[in-house]
Amino acid sequence: MMSPFFTKISSDSFRFYIDGFAPQPVPRNDSVRVVWMGTAGLYIHDGETRIFIDPFVSRYGFLKVAFGFSIKPNSETIQDWIMKTCGGQADVVFVSHSHYDHSMDAPFFAGQTGAILVGGESTAFIGQGAGLRDEQIRIVRAEDQMRVGKFKITFLKSLHSPALFGRVPWPGKITSPLKPPAPASEYRLGEIFSILVEHPKGKFLHQGSAGFLPGMFNDMAVDVIFLSIAGREDTYALLKNSAIPLQAKRIIPIHFDDFFLPLKEGLFFMRGVNFQDFCRTASDFNPSIPVQTLPIGQQVVLFH
Repeated sequence: MMSPFFTKISSDSFRFYIDGFAPQPVPRNDSVRVVWMGTAGLYIHDGETRIFIDPFVSRYGFLKVAFGFSIKPNSETIQDWIMKTCGGQADVVFVSHSHYDHSMDAPFFAGQTGAILVGGESTAFIGQGAGLRDEQIRIVRAEDQMRVGKFKITFLKSLHSPALFGRVPWPGKITSPLKPPAPASEYRLGEIFSILVEHPKGKFLHQGSAGFLPGMFNDMAVDVIFLSIAGREDTYALLKNSAIPLQAKRIIPIHFDDFFLPLKEGLFFMRGVNFQDFCRTASDFNPSIPVQTLPIGQQVVLFH
């Protein structure tokens, strides 16, 4: 079943990726489970509450994005992923920042599941352009908190990594409703958050970019960090300013796959992501914190 998926990965990366799969307990009804959707996209649920973070499945080729062709959410692919994950209903869709690979599909996941779209002001304009009703959009700012079921969410001010030739791609804010189709460059960065999620069974942090503010995680602790690693400047610096101060018990890398290729083609690594280097460096830096990996599209128990 999985062999076509893995034939797309180089032998070294294959080994690190497979070795990172954790043994899976049989989930209980109230276990917190996660599905990695590729890029920084996650689906989280605990048997009662259903949450998406940065869902993005409408992939377009590099040249179409780079040369400014208009793109739009792929409604068929989005519906397939909705049925694969939440089965048709969700409670909330969180967006860490407004680049297209984090935000473009988000209002359509919200619209088709009845969920609330939650993010910064730029994300709200994306929601408006997609036709969401005002009551389906909630604007948050740094340090805001909200509760959804047993989950408590805190939005922390963060930074985007200089992922494009030493610069942050498409900076600035969206200032009016953004209606697709539109070029990817119109999905400006907007407000950027690290998303802290607390549940009685455990805590995790979603880091949607490999950027950080020094000291931003002081006096915090989590069980798991979902850490975006594409576009990072320095692995040691990233770990020193994220997983280490958070006292994370597990590191789960995300946003390392090539999102210019459709998921049905299998998983490819983003050019220059150096996945095995990240795993080796993390192990050398602090061997007590395991690096674990997730298969795309499969439910995994996060907290038992």
